[in-house]
Amino acid sequence: MTMFRTYDVRGIFGKEITAESFFVLGKALEKFSKTLVVGMDYRRNNDLLASALLDGFGGEEVFLGHAPTPAVAFNSQSLGASLTASHNPPEYSGLKPLKQRRCFYAEELSQLKKEFDGVPEKRAGANGAAHSPKPDAELLGSYCDALPEFGNAVFDLAGGAACSIAGIFPKTIFSQPDPLFVRHSPEPTPGALSVLADETRKVPSLGFAFDGDADRCAVVDSGKIVDSGAAAAFFAVNFLAKGSKIVLTLDVQHEVFVFLQDSGFKTEYSPVGDVFVLKKAEEAGADFAAEKAGHYSVFKHMPYSDGIYFAAMLSQAKPGVLNDFARQFKNVFLSENISGASVDFGRLAEAVRETAGSVETMDGVKAAFEDYTLLIRRSNTQPLVRVSVEAKSRERGLEGLNEAKRLVAECKA
Repeated sequence: MTMFRTYDVRGIFGKEITAESFFVLGKALEKFSKTLVVGMDYRRNNDLLASALLDGFGGEEVFLGHAPTPAVAFNSQSLGASLTASHNPPEYSGLKPLKQRRCFYAEELSQLKKEFDGVPEKRAGANGAAHSPKPDAELLGSYCDALPEFGNAVFDLAGGAACSIAGIFPKTIFSQPDPLFVRHSPEPTPGALSVLADETRKVPSLGFAFDGDADRCAVVDSGKIVDSGAAAAFFAVNFLAKGSKIVLTLDVQHEVFVFLQDSGFKTEYSPVGDVFVLKKAEEAGADFAAEKAGHYSVFKHMPYSDGIYFAAMLSQAKPGVLNDFARQFKNVFLSENISGASVDFGRLAEAVRETAGSVETMDGVKAAFEDYTLLIRRSNTQPLVRVSVEAKSRERGLEGLNEAKRLVAECKA
């Protein structure tokens, strides 16, 4: 299996990811720029991998040491590399390539793989021992200085990369580096947010949780998890001017999309995935982009998704306000993954057009009906089809889910 994935470079250390492969990756990155900014999370083997990467890279290097991915992106005006496996299990290692303060797009990642494959086979000496760079604390500080003032909230650092700047947060939990994620999952799922929910329930307060490299953010208000779509809408109405352009991934609920349009924003959809929403937003000249998984990009700050910046902005609200705001979004959201399914999405689109009020086909099929909206799309990372339904009631949602599964079975490729 290749270490080049849909969005980044990632794999199990010792299998897809080795010091030798990162030495070659360093040589491949040199084709994009002669200056490289490197930072890393606390996962085991990152010291070895960073050294190997910089051994391979022949240009000028800037090393941030341990740093959240957004801090690396912020300083990557030319080229950057964040050594992280983000929310993946502890046996994984990885790298997110960055340029011009954003991630690599699909065609750039493909070009990186092409350069990687073209490096000569002579890779002897790629043991990661030659480089022991000294971290540049000043550059990491420049990122922190660019963040808004934090409100009186609780910040769950998950034992991840955000621990490198733990001192900037007013109150933290899980703020000690946890390379194996023994105490806390690197993925901010509802189960992983239980301690944060308890903390914000004791004394009503806002809470914000980051994933392993802190480019994503989950929001909690007084013990209750705030839906990511509602959080994006709250940010828009409180921090963006009317008429601002917003791009949302297709899996953000239709209810939020309509609300933002009705509130005077110019709103567009993009395919699902932070790489795709960012490219669409850049092409559209957007002010803000959001993804259901918790990626938020505020373009006046930088193009790359920054969970820490987003948390700082929302932390200025009072406890209870986000919950009150989110209550207006009443729809039920249901989802299911269908393993091994193969869908003819052209047939599927035709099948729903007769009865749907609107149909989007940029990433699978999203169709809005009177009582529910369904999204059927192929996963970018796993061999399965993802089915999700947003409905006015659970009963209608279950009906929509059954209809979606029927359509998948009917429209086999």
